[in-house]
Amino acid sequence: MGFTKEIVVEGNGASPKSGTKVTVHCTGYGKNNDLSLPFWSTKDPGQTTFSFTIGLGQVIKGWDEGVMTMKQGETSRITCTPDYGYGAGGFPAWGIMPNSTLIFEIELLEC
Repeated sequence: MGFTKEIVVEGNGASPKSGTKVTVHCTGYGKNNDLSLPFWSTKDPGQTTFSFTIGLGQVIKGWDEGVMTMKQGETSRITCTPDYGYGAGGFPAWGIMPNSTLIFEIELLEC
């Protein structure tokens, strides 16, 4: 259980360390347990980049640990098992069912 990462575009910058503010573009897949259906994207109309401080539990565990392995400029697909996503509770408002595996395509813009 945990996460796997597939690099889509290599980065050439620094990797973030715990306590660093990062800014990403992200699209999340897995709406209604269908890994081809997006449930949220920072690239949708009216959306913007997403920032958080890495390593402090502000986001799901798959993001905290997965983004920490990325380099600035990198785009990766991070697949999270339920324990690294939203777990038994899911996130019904976004169509994330309980115990869902999720895929996130994340581009690390700043760290």
